[in-house]
Amino acid sequence: MFTTVAFYQSIQPVGVDIRIAGVADPHVRVQGNDVYVPALNKLMGAAAMVSTTVATAYARLDAPSLKRVARYVIAGVQGAAAAVNLPSDPQDVELHYVGLPQLATNEALDALVNSTPAAPQIHSVIVWLADQAPSRQAGGEIFTIRATSAVAAIAGSWTNVTLTFDDVLPVGRYSVVGMRAESTNMLAARLVVPGFPWRPGVLGVALASGREDERFRRGEVGEFCQFDEVTLFTVDVLAAAADATQRFEFDVVKLN
Repeated sequence: MFTTVAFYQSIQPVGVDIRIAGVADPHVRVQGNDVYVPALNKLMGAAAMVSTTVATAYARLDAPSLKRVARYVIAGVQGAAAAVNLPSDPQDVELHYVGLPQLATNEALDALVNSTPAAPQIHSVIVWLADQAPSRQAGGEIFTIRATSAVAAIAGSWTNVTLTFDDVLPVGRYSVVGMRAESTNMLAARLVVPGFPWRPGVLGVALASGREDERFRRGEVGEFCQFDEVTLFTVDVLAAAADATQRFEFDVVKLN
């Protein structure tokens, strides 16, 4: 299992490490800059969207347990010399299949950015937390279904959107094993299933031609969650700026 948390702030770091605010979240505790580590306490991956006005821009994560070795630098950043920094095309995600850093449940996890924009810009960090290393989905036919939504996404907040599916699914239980999320200003999106405590997700893409990280498609990181035709899921979206419409693809396996 894995889940998705985020940090977001409009800020002008002036070439020093600056902590950015955790995004308020109904499924994990967030206070100021701190996102408190839930029971899924292994660091599966991270992505950083920061101002890239200079080549030395970077982002890192900080927690007491990470300091036992060294600071955790997010390898590679994506962004632009613009007021709104979005995931790049193709995306740059640091994803761990082995050697996942171990965090301590209930400790505070912070995200820091370092850049030199001429004015405040949107900086964000997306973090994936898991109970174990991701492993490829084994068995079952994988089908891709499409859905849309038309909910006004609030910048810098997780906004829950209801979905309109292109097709009515046959009665049964399904496993989600991949996802694509698209809208003009989307930073990330995650699944919300009634009764399921975690919210697995992906980075967003801005255009229909945008290339998502293929490791989050067609079972490459295993199962996101399960649902049935009665308890259909919704999606939380995190937008860098206001968005009005969203488009999604979900890779699913029919279990029964």
